[in-house]
Amino acid sequence: AISSILLGAIYQMFVGQRRSYSLQNDMAAMQQTARASEHIMVREIRMAGYAVPDVDIRCDVPGTDFSDGEKEAFEEATAQLIAFTSDADGDGIVETLRYSLRGNSLVREMWRWDIVQGKWKSGGGRRVLAEDIEDVRFHYWILADDEGLDNDRDDDGDLYADEEGELIFTDHPTKEEREYIRSVRVTLTVRNSRPDHDYIHPVYNDHFRRICLTSTIQPRNMGL
Repeated sequence: AISSILLGAIYQMFVGQRRSYSLQNDMAAMQQTARASEHIMVREIRMAGYAVPDVDIRCDVPGTDFSDGEKEAFEEATAQLIAFTSDADGDGIVETLRYSLRGNSLVREMWRWDIVQGKWKSGGGRRVLAEDIEDVRFHYWILADDEGLDNDRDDDGDLYADEEGELIFTDHPTKEEREYIRSVRVTLTVRNSRPDHDYIHPVYNDHFRRICLTSTIQPRNMGL
């Protein structure tokens, strides 16, 4: 009887240690996914609008949701996706990059400008940057003074219209407003791939742990 009790105690301790080890691995993987994805997006969005010297591009990528025939620094900017032109890898070739959420996957798409043929070409197509992404949100600060979106309105509620440095905060800038984006806030929520039945999330009331990271980026080439 004593041996049975001891074996039961040892087994429970083993199960508990194994569960704790598994949880620690899951948490480490979740943090790594969140930070790696955030790092790549922050680095590339910071370069939005970069113009490669002596390369004149006037059209955008044809056949996409954001195609309107005109090249822009920010081709698309909504709450859940963003597309912009850049030279993200510094190789002297202009790219159009697009981030969006498809299911639980953060997807990165890229097109590259072919200088010889004078047109956009696929830069590898649609690739999954990270999985187990529950949500991605983008918000934008728009310069709304006389040097930016000169709309002659009080956009920040302090009774002054178009004062120096006045900003609009939005998650759905218009085409005109996208030209004056000065900061982008990215919020990334990663959810554990497996439930932890000993844990209840205080907001979602489920058994999944989550990590939420937020970064604010100032594109270096906007307004130059």
